[in-house]
Order: sequence, then C-alpha cells, then structure tokens
Amino acid sequence: MARIVCQDLDNCNIVDIQTVRRILVPFNASSHSAKVFGQALTIAKMLGAGICVVSVVNKDLAERWVNGTPSRESSMSLGSVDILKKGILKMQLQAEKFKISFDSTIIPSKKVSETILSLINSQKIDLVVMGSKGNAMWKEMLMGRVSSTVGLNARCPVLIVK
Repeated sequence: MARIVCQDLDNCNIVDIQTVRRILVPFNASSHSAKVFGQALTIAKMLGAGICVVSVVNKDLAERWVNGTPSRESSMSLGSVDILKKGILKMQLQAEKFKISFDSTIIPSKKVSETILSLINSQKIDLVVMGSKGNAMWKEMLMGRVSSTVGLNARCPVLIVK
C-alpha cells in the first residue's frame, strides 16, 4: 500500500513500504477500552498491521487509598487479572473476526509507563493506540499520567483516544 511520508513540510513523497506493522494497545479493562480498541482495529485493518495488547498489573501492592480515593500511583492489582483475561479474549475474537494478527501479554510491574515504554522498544512497536483518563489532577487535566508519559517518551507515534 502506498503512503505519503513527509520528512518536513517541503519534502513529502509517496512510498510503498509498510511503515506500521505492529500496533500496541495498552489495556486496563476500563469502560473506554472498547472505543480505543475499535480505533486500533480500524488502523490495523487499513494498514495490514498486527495488534499487540498489553496489561500491566501490580503483583506487590494491593489497591492503596489516599484521602478516600484510589491512589493514582498504583497499577492494577493481581485480583484484576481474571477481568483482564476475559477482556483480552474478547479482543482476540474481534481481531480474528477481521483477520488481524493478535497477541497479548500481562506484565507484573509497579511502573506502568516505564513497562509500556520498554515493551515498545523490545517488541518493535510502530504505533501505540491508547486511551486517556482525563480525570487526573490539575497538571494532568488533559491526559492521564500514563498516556502523557508514554506520549512524550515513546520512540514511535502515539495516538491518544479521548
């Protein structure tokens, strides 16, 4: 498939190489996940790319609460793994339905952003499609902490779905 690639605004050309082969979709089983995954499926189908879903769970910490609300510092607890596995299975079935290559992994880690960034490099990810919380503290009002960190530090393009 031909694509237009711009080195700068004065230099855009049609190329025939496939630039997006693997799309990473971080998954946390939120209600917004279906919308994010739908965007990833659309892009994967258009570009002939595969999808890699990752969920990061915290194996050491139970949910912590600060001032009566869940701490933003904690990643998902291992008690959520069954919910994640069910969601990932549904995603896999949808990818198969559209003949899109699919793989997934659940990684135990305390550092969600760093884990995702490491996976981008180790798995040769070409594009990240992820959601944004939008309900974080003042400096993170527009994007959640993880999506903001990944968007600013990833070596590949990041599409943040609102």
